[in-house]
Formats: sequence, C-alpha cells, structure tokens
Amino acid sequence: MMANFRVKPIRLTKKHILFVILSLVIIAYWLFHTSSAKDNSNPVKVVETLTLKKADIHETIHLLGTIRPKHVAVLTAKGSGILDIMANPGETISKNGLIAKIDNPDNEKSLQLSETAEQIARQQYQRLADPALIKKGYVSPKEADEQKQIWLTAQKELAQAKLDLDNLRFYAPFDGVIGVYKKREGMQVTQGDAIVTIYDPKSLAVDIDLPCSTLPTIRVGQPVKLLNRNYKLSHVQAMLDEETHMCPADIDIVCKDCLIGSTVELDLLVREQKNVIVVPSSAIFLRNGAPFVYILDNGKIKLASIKTGLKDKSTVEITEGLQEGQKLIIKGQERLYPGMSVSEFKPQPTKNASL
Repeated sequence: MMANFRVKPIRLTKKHILFVILSLVIIAYWLFHTSSAKDNSNPVKVVETLTLKKADIHETIHLLGTIRPKHVAVLTAKGSGILDIMANPGETISKNGLIAKIDNPDNEKSLQLSETAEQIARQQYQRLADPALIKKGYVSPKEADEQKQIWLTAQKELAQAKLDLDNLRFYAPFDGVIGVYKKREGMQVTQGDAIVTIYDPKSLAVDIDLPCSTLPTIRVGQPVKLLNRNYKLSHVQAMLDEETHMCPADIDIVCKDCLIGSTVELDLLVREQKNVIVVPSSAIFLRNGAPFVYILDNGKIKLASIKTGLKDKSTVEITEGLQEGQKLIIKGQERLYPGMSVSEFKPQPTKNASL
C-alpha cells in the first residue's frame, strides 16, 4: 500500500518578500562596493611633463615711464602789454616763425622817436662832415667829430629800441607744434609771465626712475621693451635725485600716436643667460627651505634637488640638478613621492577636418 505524499504550498507573506528584496539589495551593494574598492586601491596618478631643452632667459625690471618731448620750450614775456596771438594752438610752425607778440604803445613810440633822432643825427653829421666845408673853415673837425658821436649815440638808442620791441615778439626756437596758450588773447601780461609752450612731437623720450641699487647692472644701450617695440636705454644719471631718491634715466622713442605726458609700462633688460636649462616657476617647490622638482624616470617619480639662477616672469634658470632631455613634471605634483608609479599625460594631436 503506497503512501500518498502531499506537498504543502508555501505561502509567502509581504514580510518574506520584503526580506528577500532587502537581502538582494545588500548583497548587490556589497559586491559593487568590493569591486570598486579593488579598482581604486591602487589608482594611477596622471601627470603632465615637459622635456627639458636649453633656451635663453632674460631678467628684466618692470618700470613706469612718462612720455615727454626731447625738445620743449616755455616762452615767457620779457615785457608788459596786451597779448596778440599770431599762430593758433596745435599749429605746426617752422623755426624763427612768429608765434605771438605783446603790443606796448610806449615801446612802439620809443622806436619811432629813436628812428627820427637817428635820421636827424645822421643827416647833420653828413652835412658837417663835408670835406669842402671843413677845408674852407666853415666847420671845424672837432664839430664834425662831436656830431659823429651824437649820431653813434642815436644809433645805439635805435638799436636798443628795436631790441626792446623785438623782446615783445615770440619766435619759434625750433620746428615744432604750438601748445595751449597760458594767457588769452587780449589779456594784459607782465614780464616773467609764461605765455605758451612749443614742442617737437617728432623727437620723444620716456623718462624713468631707476632704483640706484641696480646701477651696477645697468648701462647705456641695454635693451628696453616699450609699447611692443624694442628700444635701447639712452641716458642714465649715476647720481641720486634728491626729490625721488632714485636715479633718472631716459629712452629715446619714435611714436606718432603717443600722448605726451602719459604713463607707459616698460621692461628693462638687466641680465641674460643663453643656452641654459630653463623651467617653469610653477614646477619648483620648497622642501626644508631648499628648491626641488619632480622628474619622471621610467614611469616613476624621482625627486631632484636643484640650484636656480636668473628669473623672469614665469621661468627660472637651473644651474645645477637637471639635464637636457629629462622629463620634468609641471602639472599634477600634488601628493607625489619618490618611487611612485604614475602615468604620463599625452595630449592627443588634433586632426583638421577635411574640407
């Protein structure tokens, strides 16, 4: 007699279902976390390198300068009177050209009287100096000499009157451009008043003040980078200026569009080294006060002690510790240590799309 077996159906409650789902989630999370931990246990650091090559480096001083005309003159009044302008501001004028004058009736009247007196004295002398009159005894030689002296005195007075009147004229001392008048036309001016400035815009210079401590490394003719052009240092005063406590210098420039009196930036070359190892400043770090860099050698980090030389805005000369051809780590130096394995970043070359 065979026994009958019945399979009792298992009834899953909501609690059982939630327990199974939660268990599966925990197992999946554990498997994923374990896999990620294994993958990240030994991450490969990526660094960017620079193959060292020899180059030139220049040490410069960044300065501010003021543009000024090399030839400039301020014309001042040598007498008093009413200003009469003959040439307008901004007008180009040739050397010895009349710029302005001062009208003074007293000087003009003095000139007229001197001209009349000189003419009368000359005529009287010419009449008394007639040899026929002297020979006949109508005029003595002494009278002729006295009249000659009167005539010479009249000539001197006439010359002085002309000079006094000419001193009321303003002539251009060189070819240039007339500046703005410091007195308006028709105004009364007196002796010593500044009237107008004339300058030559074709001949400009930049005035600078140098720290006198730099003079041992500075000489006339050193290169200067100014207004995106190369110039040379023209003059250096090897003496301390009492007002600025600096050593003045200047650079001759050529600039048609420069604004006279404006301030410009410039870089003056102080020293230079050619064909030396040069590295970016950002690649150098200090350890115990000494400079170091990281080198990539066969995929591993190598710590290199260095000695530096000249410095410019972004690079430094290396005098000891590095050789041409080595791979210098320039980015990604954070959390590196000697002997660490790293991956070198190699940017992919861009391909130009064919047209």
